[in-house]
Amino acid sequence: MSAQSAFSSEQEKSSHMSGNVMLHSPHYALATGSDAVGRLELLHHIYSPAGRRFLIEAGLSEGMNVADFGCGTGTMTRTMGAIVGPSGSVTGIDLHSLQLEQARELCAWQGLTNTRFVQADACDTGLPSNTFDLVYCRFLLLHLPNPTACLWEMRRVLRTGGIIVIEDGDLASAESVPGTALNAFANLFSRLGPVRGVDYSLANRLCHLILEAGFSDLSLKVHQPADRAGVNGLLLKWSVEEAGTAFIDAGLITPDQLQETVSKMEDTLADTGILALAPRMSLVSGRKE
Repeated sequence: MSAQSAFSSEQEKSSHMSGNVMLHSPHYALATGSDAVGRLELLHHIYSPAGRRFLIEAGLSEGMNVADFGCGTGTMTRTMGAIVGPSGSVTGIDLHSLQLEQARELCAWQGLTNTRFVQADACDTGLPSNTFDLVYCRFLLLHLPNPTACLWEMRRVLRTGGIIVIEDGDLASAESVPGTALNAFANLFSRLGPVRGVDYSLANRLCHLILEAGFSDLSLKVHQPADRAGVNGLLLKWSVEEAGTAFIDAGLITPDQLQETVSKMEDTLADTGILALAPRMSLVSGRKE
């Protein structure tokens, strides 16, 4: 079975759950709702083993009350819900209602009853202060024009002594060895960031941002998933496809060039001689004093 077909059943299942409608915020270039499920499940497959280990090392455990900022379709909400168990809870927060529809339905499908979801801006959630034992986000801050505001909001809702865990990436670090059309991912997103007013290489200054937001006792790990092009390459291709309209609107590529680029990226996926490196991820934890 190919890498794409391995994840297509999850995408097809979710497409029957709600309308196949794409919604973008002014700064978020990728798809939301059912259009996003396939890519986000693949992303979770690639990054969650390291993320889960890091969360447990940071102190995530049974009975905790957790907030998942920028939860998307709830992949990590479900992971953390299983860890904290029935005596704990996870609140997923996302700006997009279509993301939350998918998250609720997928949690119900998995039988999780300790999760809830709130539609809100990650920089201004409206949630009570000093409430959560742990706050978390993955691939959120690099999509925000003011990531510091989100970190201060995470600090506000976190209780004293509580834990923050952030996973964020450097999209410019993705590449293939040898070089192929997959390198278009890093090229396009690196050029799109300044147009959108966001930093797609935010991972490189993540520790500094968290320290400046008043957290202490920081721990850092860095990893970059590498595999044959079929899996990691598929993530890069799907991301370029989803962000295609944003690239075109920014004048970075024409529709015909985008179609040709995606087709060439697709061609690499079956080549077992190509190594694909997904974006390098920084994982940082800290505490609120």
